[in-house]
Amino acid sequence: MEKANSLAQDAQLQMLRYQLNPHFLFNSMNSIRALIDEDETKAREMITELSEFLRYSLDSKDYSNVPLKNEIEAIQHYFAIQKKRYEDKLEVTYDINPQAGDYPVLSFLIHPLVENAVKYGMRTSPMPLTIHLKAKTSEGVLTIEVCNTGKWVESAQQEKQMYASTGTGLDNVRRRLENAFPYRHRFEVFEKEGKVHVQLEIRGYAGEEHEKAV
Repeated sequence: MEKANSLAQDAQLQMLRYQLNPHFLFNSMNSIRALIDEDETKAREMITELSEFLRYSLDSKDYSNVPLKNEIEAIQHYFAIQKKRYEDKLEVTYDINPQAGDYPVLSFLIHPLVENAVKYGMRTSPMPLTIHLKAKTSEGVLTIEVCNTGKWVESAQQEKQMYASTGTGLDNVRRRLENAFPYRHRFEVFEKEGKVHVQLEIRGYAGEEHEKAV
């Protein structure tokens, strides 16, 4: 029974993970399409960034967990695409503790958060939209935060507008955390001083999980 439950949980995590990819691909292709007539060179560069992201997707397909540094690299490819599209309207900064980079996270867990920051930040933030991604560790606790200028869109409205076609989104992130780290995580979204903060905390990594991800 324990083995069956474990296999069922792994299958559910894989299903939730793969739900994210079509939405990212759809947005990326729209971004490239919008740029083709304006700047062919930048369009080709965006295709290269997308190819690198898909390579990451294929390389990590056999793992539920990946080192955070791999996830950050994939996110950098995503931001490179958006930066070419929005140019001076988008600024992205990183503050990743080197030790945090080796910690395991669910693959494609953070991507919906940064994608959300771009989509709704562009609608509600003064230009340029500023997004800050940071991660740190302390006493076995991994803390990740995505912060962007702008305003928070109410969850129900946001889910309906952004994920109606795919059924994924913040609820997907919550479910994946609940399945992978029951009673060992915190997920919080709040608005403060003109910025939206999404904070994710995972407590008490087991040694074997860390070794598997690395």
